[in-house]
Amino acid sequence: MVQYLSMINILFNSQLDIFSRILLFVVVAIALLFSITLHEISHGLVAHWNGDDTAKVNGRLSLNPLKHFDPLGAIMMLFVGFGYAKPVPVNPYNFKNYRKGCILVSIAGVTTNIIISFVSSALYVLMDALYVKSGAIGLLVLSLFFYYLSWFNIVLCFFNILPFFPLDGFNLIKALCKRENGFIRFMRNYGQYILIAFVIISLIVGRLNAPVFLSPLDLYFDYTAGYVHTGFLKLWSLIFGGI
Repeated sequence: MVQYLSMINILFNSQLDIFSRILLFVVVAIALLFSITLHEISHGLVAHWNGDDTAKVNGRLSLNPLKHFDPLGAIMMLFVGFGYAKPVPVNPYNFKNYRKGCILVSIAGVTTNIIISFVSSALYVLMDALYVKSGAIGLLVLSLFFYYLSWFNIVLCFFNILPFFPLDGFNLIKALCKRENGFIRFMRNYGQYILIAFVIISLIVGRLNAPVFLSPLDLYFDYTAGYVHTGFLKLWSLIFGGI
């Protein structure tokens, strides 16, 4: 079952000493900010490559997390462990090829996320193996960072490919359709509310320790992000197993 890592819960986790809580809080916060920021930048970069400079003009092609800061998304990350950044502005009518540009921009974020997850899972396995051999605290911190970075990115990937407005999955379906249909109109009007309902159900199920099958979102993540992430770790463990 997917566990949303609330930043507040980390700070008040009685099973850890205060130093460990602060360290874990910082590691998780950096991993989250890094994941979300690169996701948004990738949309802007691909839009730029396809002829639209809206993101560039608005200063959104920046690694500075503050450029992508969304107050509500930040509050959600702090209290429920699940949030989002301010979407990068894109004007598809500036694309050299409208349909191609829309498709490429739609998949840019999730493609970036899955690449980062694949690479960072390798770095996690490597750092963890080196830590076991040396016992160096610095390697432990790095292994924690790369673990959460790999996990957050694979979750972001599979979350964003859901077909609910305003996620990338919805934008991809819209770009692939030759004309607007009933599904697109329905999702544009109600998709965000369905998505919010799924997130709330998942949080309630998690807090009550209820069976996972009561949460559609958790089931989805378990059989998508969970399996892929586990596969990445097993692959890299085979490769680095002799270290």
